[in-house]
Amino acid sequence: MQRYFIQNEDVEGEQVVLQGEQAHHIERVMRMSAGDEFICVDENEKAAKFTITSVHAQKVTAQFSETIETCAELPVRVTIAQADIKGDRFEWMLQKATELGAFGFIGFGGKHSVVKWDEKKQDKKLTRYKKIVQEAAEQSERLRLPAVQHVASAKELLSIADRYDVVWVVSEQSGRGTNHHALYDQLEALHSPVSALAILGPEGGFSESEFQLFQDAGFASISLGPRILRAETASTALLSMLSYEYEIKR
Repeated sequence: MQRYFIQNEDVEGEQVVLQGEQAHHIERVMRMSAGDEFICVDENEKAAKFTITSVHAQKVTAQFSETIETCAELPVRVTIAQADIKGDRFEWMLQKATELGAFGFIGFGGKHSVVKWDEKKQDKKLTRYKKIVQEAAEQSERLRLPAVQHVASAKELLSIADRYDVVWVVSEQSGRGTNHHALYDQLEALHSPVSALAILGPEGGFSESEFQLFQDAGFASISLGPRILRAETASTALLSMLSYEYEIKR
């Protein structure tokens, strides 16, 4: 069933009123009419089914029908901090990681990033990224709409690290040495649910100075296995492993 994320102000008693893009989608794309149903998720991550009572002039009104109790959220709240990568690859990562349960996203300028973040286009880019995330969250029946933001460099991640229970640095170097923590070892020491910040590098990986910065901060370096993954693939691999560990295996 079609799902829409709404603002609390869209709710009037037991009715919801949708306008703009959402109303257009209901009327023109989905071709819904009075009597059809859809699901709304509010800012408190509560889902409910609504039945359309009227559709006209880019305004859809619907009546509350029933509360939806199912939850498709990953028990571990993982924010993906992804170094800037080529536009289409970053967008692919946003879509797939949202489907797999990412809690939020932070893009940052990596020293080895092929593309450089254009501050003049920041608002336009973030608006597009948020739309991609919203569509993916609706399609995958999420209760949470992951936030998307961008910071200038890896150094800025240090200032927000204390918001998380654990910080992981995902690097191909971690699968080759003996002084790094395996992901499994990290999970064994954690008690779900936890919040984690996963830092992933660009196409060229982390620079030596970035890696040293993370080590000095006490972040755990983890491996996703012996194979070298593309930058846009690493986050989906990590989230899939966490899903298996916390949702399927247990």
